[in-house]
Amino acid sequence: MSVVYSKPIQIIVFKLTNDSFEQVGEVNQFDSLIWPDKFNGYSQFELWAPITEENSKLFVEGNILWCRGENAAIIEIVKSATDSNGDEKYNIKGRTLEMLLTTRILWGTYTAVKKKLSAIMYELVDKTCVNPANANRKIPFLELAEESAEFGSELSIQKTGGELYDALVDVASVDNFGFAVIFDPWNKRLIFKVIQGVDRSINQSVVDPVVFDTDFEDIITSSYYRNTQDVKSVALVAGEGEATERKIYVTGDNETKGFNRRELYIDARDIQSTVVNEDGTQVSLSIEDYMAALKQRGDERMQEHKIYESFDAQVRVFGNVQYEFGKDYAKGDKVTVRDKRLNVTVSAQITETEEDFDDEYALLLTFGFSYPTLMQKVKRQTT
Repeated sequence: MSVVYSKPIQIIVFKLTNDSFEQVGEVNQFDSLIWPDKFNGYSQFELWAPITEENSKLFVEGNILWCRGENAAIIEIVKSATDSNGDEKYNIKGRTLEMLLTTRILWGTYTAVKKKLSAIMYELVDKTCVNPANANRKIPFLELAEESAEFGSELSIQKTGGELYDALVDVASVDNFGFAVIFDPWNKRLIFKVIQGVDRSINQSVVDPVVFDTDFEDIITSSYYRNTQDVKSVALVAGEGEATERKIYVTGDNETKGFNRRELYIDARDIQSTVVNEDGTQVSLSIEDYMAALKQRGDERMQEHKIYESFDAQVRVFGNVQYEFGKDYAKGDKVTVRDKRLNVTVSAQITETEEDFDDEYALLLTFGFSYPTLMQKVKRQTT
């Protein structure tokens, strides 16, 4: 059960180089488009379209597809294939603009002492690819969103090397924040923004709650997933020093006993009490701030070893719907879902949306945090 999408979907193609930002055309012929939008990071789109002379000029690696929302995506894979009817088709794939943040690393060591979470994320992006010491590292047209106030938890962290994208995901996970690279073609800008979702669940009274309920036929199809196999209850974080002189911090519940105790060792020797930043300035941490940095590293890694729960639901978007996507709720918002068929009631964050523009239109919401991919598990095992 879904519905023919009544609004025409417009796909406009742009080309960005180091010096230019220009519109190159519009996709007038396509068969289907799966357009996801993730709250905390990039997502991957997929487009099927006929092989035509016009499309061949537009579907070029590096070109950007925009559907008149805040997000856009970069073409990374162009495949020509024959479908089951013998028709020749393009199969185009790529990732949303947040993937640009995977192209830069932390060049040296980044240290923050007692700073708000949002300020840390903006500073990481600013130093790495907006106003870096080495101008060659700048990502063209990228700038920071204008924020009037800092928000989030106060953190002390130190990170050396690794992808900027991974560092942002780690920091954002502390408060379940998100981030996005917003596409602004009118002003030829790419805007990095830290995002807070709105709590619209039944557990608050500030705004009108949003409740999806099978009793009201809000939910068409659904699936629930819960995974406890990688859960850890307590972690030993080992910092600088050798043997018995090594600084350690214990995070989690160290009082957990017996079968419920699941331990994790985290090697954090890269966190140093005295470091020289990329710009040549020296930073020395007090013992209090150093231990806070160890705690933050431990908390980040423990986030990767929690109970994973996700609830995927295709919601009704036709007829007399209670809530309209983009108006009454959006990605990152916390809402309540009641599915009596699966015996599930959750108040969870919308972590990803997926719009399917085919012969019929469908909207899929992912609540909570999806279970880790194989690549995420490999990264975890090498931590």
